[in-house]
Amino acid sequence: MNISINQITPRRADGQITSIVVHFTARTSDGLINLSGSVPIGAESIDFEAIENEVKQELIEKIMNGNINAE
Repeated sequence: MNISINQITPRRADGQITSIVVHFTARTSDGLINLSGSVPIGAESIDFEAIENEVKQELIEKIMNGNINAE
């Protein structure tokens, strides 16, 4: 099965992310079945600090290399 994540939407309460909703589409390898939907994932399952650090590092590298064009 081929799965594509289309969107990740955070859910917040009191300014904190409490969970995310992952929207996806999926297709069987033979193409006969197509699905779309969403799956909630609790915030305790996600290392938001690691994601934030990765984003910061990526931004630093792009700025330092003069490559800040939107993609």
